[in-house]
Amino acid sequence: MPQNILKNLAVILLFSVSVTAFAAGNGLYIYFPREGSIVNSDTIHVVGRLGSEKPVTILVNKNEYKVKNFQKIKDIDSTKGTMFMFMEKVSLKEGKNQISIKADSDVEKINVRYATSMEAYKSKMKKKTHFHMNEDKTICKNCHTFETNEGCRSCHREKGNGTFVHGPAAAWECLQCHDKNNYLVPFQPASSKCIQCHQEFSESMYNANYAHGPAISGYCNICHDPHSSNNRYLLNAEINDLCNNCHMEKKSGVHVLANFTGQTHPTSGVTVDSTGKEISCVSCHNPHYGKTPQMFQNGAEKFMTLCAKCHEDKF
Repeated sequence: MPQNILKNLAVILLFSVSVTAFAAGNGLYIYFPREGSIVNSDTIHVVGRLGSEKPVTILVNKNEYKVKNFQKIKDIDSTKGTMFMFMEKVSLKEGKNQISIKADSDVEKINVRYATSMEAYKSKMKKKTHFHMNEDKTICKNCHTFETNEGCRSCHREKGNGTFVHGPAAAWECLQCHDKNNYLVPFQPASSKCIQCHQEFSESMYNANYAHGPAISGYCNICHDPHSSNNRYLLNAEINDLCNNCHMEKKSGVHVLANFTGQTHPTSGVTVDSTGKEISCVSCHNPHYGKTPQMFQNGAEKFMTLCAKCHEDKF
């Protein structure tokens, strides 16, 4: 083949590669969430990029979000050129959610599942769906060092918006629990950090006859939000809803016993005289540890001893 033809062919190929690379960086691209992600929070950030600044609309469960702020950056590996990054917080419903992101004619549709149970945590560990675990995170280093807590606050201010706020989160001591040398994932198991402050609790649990699976295995955050919550004790959901995520067979309300009239013991809707609080699963069961397999409250070792706490007049 003549040399000039080879030269022209090389130029054409180089031009084609350049155009392809430019096109890849110029369109709408979503870094997080990934298709099929399972998350354990009802609010997440949608993180994406565009090659030029133009309106972006995000639709989630009939709620519309308009992206107003863009950050102009140049990718540190220089393969995508100048980009316009955006991040918008959206709310999810429990279960399946479809997130639709639109920028002019570009549309991305992503299915995300919000779960408040072990399912979300298993998924995170197996699929590595934390945003900071993703290699695409390198683009963020244009603006964020990930070396200080202040870098976290610039994106995650909502972490302290709950009625009840965890001490380290309130003080923005993020790196007390997140490993800056490992994509900022929480130290695992989570209890390795929890027990440094909650030592008295951990000693009682480890010395107990029986312990609740998530607690003893170190996954405190299956039940507790490590940042903030609108539920007391930083619970991820209302007590009975949280318990029913795993103990689904109890969801019907048919629990404890049914007497000869067919009535069952209530698990909600009744105020306990001794506490003044509505009855719930934890009225009878310690969610962390106990002396019996059923982990009865107040150290009760027998079923009837537990009943007598409220029904002393029946004995």
